Amino acid sequence: MRRAQDLPVDRPRRRVSGRGVLIALGALFMFVLIFGRAIARFYVDYLWHQSLGRGDVFWGVIWAKLTLFVLFFAIFAVVACVNLFIADRTAPSSFPANVHPYVERFHEVFGQRLRLVRYASALVVAVLVALPAVSRWQDWLLFKNAKEFDVADPQFGADVGFYVFQLPFLTFLFDWLFVAVILVLLFTAATHVLNGGVVFVSPVPAIRQATKAHIAVLLAILAVLKAGDYWLDRYKLTNSQRGIVDGATYSVVKAQIPAIMLLILIALLTAGLYLSVIKTNSWRLPLVASALWLVVSIVGGVIYPAVVQSLIVNPNQQTREQKYIERNVTATREALGLTDIEVRDVQFGTLTASEVESDLAPLGNVRLLNPTEMETRFLVDRGEVAGLTIDDLDVDRYDLDGEVEQMLVAARELELKGVTNRSWQGLHLINTRGCGLVVAPASRVQSNQRPDYRTLELERPELYFSPELSGYGIANTESTERVCDEEHRYEGDKGVRMNSVARRAAFALAFLDYNVLGSGAINDDSQMLWVRNVNDRLNKLAPFLSYDADPYPVAIDGRAVWVVDAYTTTSRYPYGESIGAVQRSPDSGLSNSDNYVRNSVKAVVDAYTGEVTFYVVDNDDPILRAWRTAFPDLFTPLTVMPDELRNHLRYPEDLFRIQTDVYSKYRIDAELFFQRDGNAWSVAQAPGSSPTSTTRTPAQTAASEAPSAAANTFATESDASRFVPYYTMFDTSRPGEEAKEEFVILRPFVPFSTGDTRTQLQAYMTASSDPETYGQLTTYVVQERNGQLPDGPLRVAGNAESQSLISERISLDNQDAGGSKVRFGDLQLVPVADGLIYVRPYYVAVPQSSGDVEQVTEFRFVIVSYNDNSVLTRTISEGLAQLFPGFEGDVGDRIGVPAEPGAGDPLEPDDQPVLPSDAAELLLLADSLFIEADDALAAGNLGLYQSKVEEGRQRVADAIAILEGSGLAADPGSDGDAGVDGGVDGGVDGGVDGGADGGDADPESQPADE
Repeated sequence: MRRAQDLPVDRPRRRVSGRGVLIALGALFMFVLIFGRAIARFYVDYLWHQSLGRGDVFWGVIWAKLTLFVLFFAIFAVVACVNLFIADRTAPSSFPANVHPYVERFHEVFGQRLRLVRYASALVVAVLVALPAVSRWQDWLLFKNAKEFDVADPQFGADVGFYVFQLPFLTFLFDWLFVAVILVLLFTAATHVLNGGVVFVSPVPAIRQATKAHIAVLLAILAVLKAGDYWLDRYKLTNSQRGIVDGATYSVVKAQIPAIMLLILIALLTAGLYLSVIKTNSWRLPLVASALWLVVSIVGGVIYPAVVQSLIVNPNQQTREQKYIERNVTATREALGLTDIEVRDVQFGTLTASEVESDLAPLGNVRLLNPTEMETRFLVDRGEVAGLTIDDLDVDRYDLDGEVEQMLVAARELELKGVTNRSWQGLHLINTRGCGLVVAPASRVQSNQRPDYRTLELERPELYFSPELSGYGIANTESTERVCDEEHRYEGDKGVRMNSVARRAAFALAFLDYNVLGSGAINDDSQMLWVRNVNDRLNKLAPFLSYDADPYPVAIDGRAVWVVDAYTTTSRYPYGESIGAVQRSPDSGLSNSDNYVRNSVKAVVDAYTGEVTFYVVDNDDPILRAWRTAFPDLFTPLTVMPDELRNHLRYPEDLFRIQTDVYSKYRIDAELFFQRDGNAWSVAQAPGSSPTSTTRTPAQTAASEAPSAAANTFATESDASRFVPYYTMFDTSRPGEEAKEEFVILRPFVPFSTGDTRTQLQAYMTASSDPETYGQLTTYVVQERNGQLPDGPLRVAGNAESQSLISERISLDNQDAGGSKVRFGDLQLVPVADGLIYVRPYYVAVPQSSGDVEQVTEFRFVIVSYNDNSVLTRTISEGLAQLFPGFEGDVGDRIGVPAEPGAGDPLEPDDQPVLPSDAAELLLLADSLFIEADDALAAGNLGLYQSKVEEGRQRVADAIAILEGSGLAADPGSDGDAGVDGGVDGGVDGGVDGGADGGDADPESQPADE
C-alpha cells in the first residue's frame, strides 16, 4: 500500500505571464539569429543546385558528409560509453573514506546525476570529434570508389591507386582513432577516480587491480594503433623529400624503413607488456618498453637516416642513388604525361629572298598584337563604357575570309564598381549583365596602327556570367535591365525563380539584404542569378577539380560561352617529383605539392544562362573515373560536344608550363643525372617586356643565378624569368609533306648550364590544340650547324636592342617619368623554309589625360631578326626587304581598311564613320609625311626628319579644323564604335601616334586622345 506522502499531489496550473512570453520570443529570436541564416544558406544552396539540374551533386555531398559524421560519432560514442560502463561495473562497492576533497565536492554537486553527466559529456565530445571527419568527404568518396592505375610502385609493389585513393583516408582513420582512444582513456581514468578506483595518497596513488587492467588494455590499444600508423608511414615514404629526388631514396630504403619496421615490433611488444599488467599488476616492464620506444623513434627514425645520408650517400651519390633516380624519372614522366612525346630533329641554315618569298605563310601567322600589351587599347576603343570593362584578352582562332586566323578575343564584362547608378536597384536589378565580345585579328593591324576590330554577331550578346563578376543579380523584374543591342528580358531557366515569399525571405536572410524581400520590383517571373563568377561557379559545383587561371570566351551558336580547363591532381603519386614553384600563371589552381596532373575535363559555362557542362577529355584517368562513379550524371562525354566548340579548345597553358619545365630536366635518363651540362636543358630565359629587363647581360645573369647545391639538383635555381609559352598557328608538317598549320602552344629551350649562362636555342616544344591531334606533344631538337646552335630568345632580343638605330628609337620613345614607355610583345621564333627568323612587336605606352586608363599601349613597329641582324620597321614585309635584298613579297600584316567579309563569314568588319573627303586626304598625307620622317631618322638625317614632322603636324592641324567644323571630333569618352574612336583615332592617331608621337611630338598636336 502506498504511503500518503507517495500519492500524487494536485498542483495549481501555472498561468503564462507576459514576462514568460517575452523570454520565449527572445529565445526564438536568438535561435533564428544563430541558426536561421545557416538554414537559409542551406536552402538557397539547394535551390541553386536544383536550378542547374545538379541536385544529385548536392545530395551526394550531403550524404557523404552525413555518413562520415554518423559513422565517426557512433564509433566514439560506442567506445566511450562501453568503457564508461566497464568503469562503473568495476567500481568499488563502497566509497573509499580517504578520497580527494575535490572528488567529494563533485559527488555533492551532482549526486545521482553523476552517471548521466558522464554519458552526456561523452556524447558531446563524440559530436566534436566527429566534425573533423566531415571535411574528409572527398577522401571518403575516393576511398569508396577507388580505381586501379595498373602501375605498381617499385618499392612495395602496391598499385598506385592504393596511394591515391586508399592511403589518405586510412591515414586519417588511424590518426583519428589514436586521438579518440586517448580521449576515451582520459574519460575512463576520470571515471575511475570519481568512482574511487584511484585514490590519491602519498607517495603514489592507490589503484585497484580492475582499474589497472582497464587502463592497461586501453594503453595496449594505443600501441597497436601506433603500430598500424607506422605501417602506413612506410608507404608515405614513397613521397619522401629527404634525398636528391622525391621518393624513397637510398637513406630512406636502407635506414628509415628498417627503423620503422623496428618501431612496429617495439610498439607491438609494448602492447603485449601492457596487457601483461592484468596478471602481473606491475607497470615496470611496459614503462621501460615505452621509454625504449621513444629512444628508438628518435635515434632510428631521425638520427640514423641522417647519418646514413651524410656519411654513406652524399660522398658517393651517383652510385648509391642511381636505382632510386631511375624510379623517380619513370614515375615523374608517367605522372605528368611526358611518356608519349614525338621528337623531331631540325636544322636551320641560311635563307635567300626567294626562299623567304616561297614560304610566307609562317610569317603571316606572326602575332603582332600581344594580349597583355593590347588590353588597354581594346579597353579604350571598345570597352571603356560606364559599368562595362575589358579585363582580359585571349588568343583563339576563327575562320576569317575563308582562312583560319589567330584572333584576340575579349568580353565586355559587367563591372559594378563602374556603374553610375549606385542604388540597390541599379546594382542588382538594372546593371545585371555585360555586353558582347570584341575580336580583332592578331596577325595584322590597320594602316592607322589600330587593331582591325571585327564584330561577332551574337544572337544573345548579354553576358550574365563572367570571370570577374561577383555578387548577385535579379533578372526579369519590373526594372528595365541595361540594354546591349536591344531591350531584352532574360530567357534562361538556370536562375532561381523568386515565386514565393519563403524563397525571397531565405535569400534575404542568406545575403543579409532586406531589399530582396521588400522590393516591389521583384515578381514571380524574376530569377535570382547567383554565383556569377565563372570559377566560383565551377568550384561550388565540382570542388574536387582544380581549375585553370584563365577562362576564355568562345562564340558558338549565337551566344558566348566560357571554356575553363579543369584538372585532376594528387600529391601522392609514388616517386613522382612534385611540380614545386615552377613559374605558373598567377592565381593558378594547381599546387606546388602536386605530382600528378591531368587535364581530364573541359568545363563550359554558358555566359547567358549560366548552365555548366563538364566534358570528359581523358577517359583513362583513374581519378576522374573515381569521381564519375561518385557522380555519374555530372560529366558529359566529349563526343557530345558540338564540333564548333571542339574547334576552339586550347591546350592549357598552366599544364604546358609544368610539362615543359619538368621535361627540360627529365628528358635525360637517370645515368646522365650527374652530367647535366651538355645533356639537360632549361626553359629559355625570357626577354623582358621592357628594354631595361631585356638587356640583362649573361654576366649579370650568371652572377645572380649561381645555383645552390648545384651538384644535387636538376632544377635551374635562378631568379631569371622563363620564357612564357604563347599560342600560334604553326606548320607541323614534316619535310616533304604538304604544309599543315595547327593551333599550338610553343615554348623554347636552351642548353642547361651552371649559372644559366648559355642562351643558344637548343629545342622548342609544341602542344597541339586541333581536334584531330589534340594534346600531341612534339619536341623539335635543333641540330648544330658548323658546330654552333642558333641564338636563343634572350640573346636575339639583347642583340636587337644593342643595334644603334633600334637603340636610338628606344631612347626617343622611352621618356622620363610620366612620359611614354617602350614595351615589347612576345618574341616569336618562325621557321621559314630552312632558316629561322625571329619577330617581335614593338609598342609604346602613351599616357592618357582622361578616363580610367593611365596609359594606352599602341602598336608602333616590329623588330625582325635573322642571324645577327635586326631591323625595326612598320611591317614584317618591310623588315624582310631590309634583311633579304631583293625580297618583294607581302606578308599581309598591314591593311588600309578592314577586309570585306567572306560568304557566310560570322565575323563582320566594324562600321567606320565616313570622314569629310578633304580631311581624310589631309590625314593620309600627314601619315605619309610621318613615315618619311621616320625613314629619315633611321637614315640619320635629323634635318629632314624635323622638316617632315613639322609638315605632317600642319596637315593634322588642318584636318582637325575641318573635323571640328563638322562636329565629328566630339565626345572623346564615347564607345569605340562612334565618333572619335572610329574616325579621328583612326586617322589622327595613325599619323600622330604612328610617327611624331613616337619621337618628340608636341602633345598639343594630339587632339584625338584629348
